[in-house]
Amino acid sequence: MGFWVQKLQIPEQAHCICAVGAGGKTSLLYTLAKEYHAMGKKVLLTTTTKMYLPENRSIWAEQAADIQHKLETNGFVVAGTQISTEKMGALPESIWIYDCADVVLVEADGAKRLPLKFPNDTEPVLPKACDFLITVVGLSCIGQELQKVCHRAALVEQTLGICGKHVLQMEDVAQILYKGYGAFWQQIQGCILGNQAEYMTVQQIQQFQKYFMYPCICGSLQANQ
Repeated sequence: MGFWVQKLQIPEQAHCICAVGAGGKTSLLYTLAKEYHAMGKKVLLTTTTKMYLPENRSIWAEQAADIQHKLETNGFVVAGTQISTEKMGALPESIWIYDCADVVLVEADGAKRLPLKFPNDTEPVLPKACDFLITVVGLSCIGQELQKVCHRAALVEQTLGICGKHVLQMEDVAQILYKGYGAFWQQIQGCILGNQAEYMTVQQIQQFQKYFMYPCICGSLQANQ
């Protein structure tokens, strides 16, 4: 079993794994895709919002027949609808190909490449099939001004009363995550991934984890790829 599949304690029976939050969602999903593919699984990676097109365009498809063909021949496909030269969006609702793969990995949130995200009332966009939810946060946001590191920082100011110039502490980040995603944690099995753990000491990581009742795993995707 792959390093991250084990570290995140993803159950064997998990079929649709969704990543939300910020600070490493796309990297995480590609890493999990490689691990599941190496395990002999047929893997579909897709999005319900927007994500960057894969560098290797030969693994990308947007038609149902092509998606199914790549799953059967290659065992791995990135699927979506091209919306620009760099990005793809969600597949049309008429294309339901989740059942064609052993594992479906979904990027279900956008964060403008910032390490922290506070969702609005239309986010994240979770498919009904989601049975394991990974909330990602980039630990590099701790010690930085809210307005510089958080997507939808103005919404944090409005909802939680945290000033945009406020320097984020661990408890602030925990509060932002709880307020933004806590309702989903009560409904869907999963975990928090504190990515970019190289920015913290072991003692700081242990302290950060204590803020959560939901499982919180810390590590570095960059270091363990």
